[in-house]
Formats: sequence, structure tokens, C-alpha cells
Amino acid sequence: MNGRFLATLVASTFSLLASNVCDNGALAQDADPIQSLAGRWAGIATLVPASGPNEAYNCVATYFPTDSGSRVTQNLRCKSPNYQFDGTTQLQIAAGKITGRWQDKINNLDGTVSGTVKPDGFDIILSGNFFDAKMTVANGPCQQSVTIVVEEGLPVKKISAVLKKC
Repeated sequence: MNGRFLATLVASTFSLLASNVCDNGALAQDADPIQSLAGRWAGIATLVPASGPNEAYNCVATYFPTDSGSRVTQNLRCKSPNYQFDGTTQLQIAAGKITGRWQDKINNLDGTVSGTVKPDGFDIILSGNFFDAKMTVANGPCQQSVTIVVEEGLPVKKISAVLKKC
């Protein structure tokens, strides 16, 4: 299993996870919740491979909402003992829809993001050069939980993560 691809999947997942939900559990549909994303979020993800031991990643993300909250730029760094990721995500949020792109600066990879906002979180499709995945996010005060199921492209069963702001 290629570490670059796994690191990319983990990091692109975190990009979406934290870029769409605010710290009070409300969805990022209007300017105030998006503006509350500004700042530093941190957390841990666990990658469950199809075979072999699980891999834990520490991640730190910073968010820069613009255009009255309709756009969010996120810088993300994730690291495990074996891999690292340094990425940027550009997202647009309008009328309950999420679109955007992500880029991995270290591994020279990129992909797209599309999804729908729901009352208790959101559903996302992650696409990249080497994988497709479905992501479900559940919101709570000060934290977000996420589950990603890889559809094809990588020998990964799932990724579970929690990011916290407060």
C-alpha cells in the first residue's frame, strides 16, 4: 500500500471535515457559522487498512473564511510516524451544496469535492487521481466526527476522525 495515497486520503478527508462545520454544531450555510471556523483545529484520525495494523495521524488545520463566508481556504498538515501531508483546500458553499478542490503540496496530487448539507451534518463525495470515497459527518458542540468509506482505488476499509476547536 502506497503511503502517499493513504496520507492524501486522510488529509483530504480532514480538509472537508473541518471546512464545513462550525464549533457550535451549526452547519456552515451562512456567514456567521463560516466566520466561526477561523482559527486552529486539531485532532486524530485512525486509518483502518484492508490488512495490517491501523495507522494514527495527528492533524492541525487553520481556516480562513472570505466573501462573507461563502468561501473557505484551509491549510492542513497531518503526520504519522510514517507519512506526512501538507495541503490546501478551496471550498464554495451555496444553497446547501458544497463544491471545491484540494491539493497535496508534498505529493503533487489533487482532487475534487462535492456534497450536500444535511440538518445534522453532511454527505460528501471525495474524488482524486487514485481513489473515490463517501464521507459522512456528524456535528456536535466543539467537535466533529467523520466516517469515510473508500469505494475504490486504495486498500483501505475506512477512516474515522475527530477534530476539536475548543
